[in-house]
Amino acid sequence: MSTTHSGARFRYGPWRGSTSIAQVISIGGGIVDHGAVGEISDLLLNLGFHEILTAALGPSEQTPFLEAGYRTHEPLHLLELDLRPEIVSQSSHRTRRMRQQDVALSLAIDVASFTSFWQFDAASLGEAFSATPTSRRRVVRSGKAVLGYAVTGRSDQTGFIQRLAVDPDARRIGVGSSLIADGLSWLYSKGARSALVNTQPDNEAALSLYEQFGFVEHPGGLAVLRLEGSPPRLRCDPNEETS
Repeated sequence: MSTTHSGARFRYGPWRGSTSIAQVISIGGGIVDHGAVGEISDLLLNLGFHEILTAALGPSEQTPFLEAGYRTHEPLHLLELDLRPEIVSQSSHRTRRMRQQDVALSLAIDVASFTSFWQFDAASLGEAFSATPTSRRRVVRSGKAVLGYAVTGRSDQTGFIQRLAVDPDARRIGVGSSLIADGLSWLYSKGARSALVNTQPDNEAALSLYEQFGFVEHPGGLAVLRLEGSPPRLRCDPNEETS
């Protein structure tokens, strides 16, 4: 973690174990303006990273990063649902809590479901678990096989579908809708009154599934931004002579 001169705090580290790509996430503190973004970006570039990725940001959050030279890398649709009792439906497939033995099988489904940029590894899955104060982790199984999994999180009255992935061979039989229904039911029972989910613009199957539950597109959407840098810059002492 690093705190800039303006008081803005950022968490940073290698993006999925990469030695050349970093991820930076704002975690509060002072105002995040282009100066603060420039400061944390310079720090990462001087640590040896050549690219920096942000988390998914809303339109207003993107502004200081764009001013500091970041560009849109991956746009996302942001969908929202007002939770009401009549919307929360019953699952057609039984779900159960994700156990340790389910993790590797769930991650294999993730790899089969998403492009390389969006695929989860064990660390990414752990971050999804801890991204909200409370979370629910469910799987649908058939015998020893995991057909799909979902991570749902809640913060106060807002819920989040953090992850949903279904085995390509088990699609269109209600696995995804069962996992969504389970998550929405849990959110409503815990006091959440709205739910958010993001997905890639070209993921038509996911968009159609969420729309069936009544999710509507939230204006502006989200985007992961990217800064391309250069290898670490050597900084000279201002009083040192150069030739």
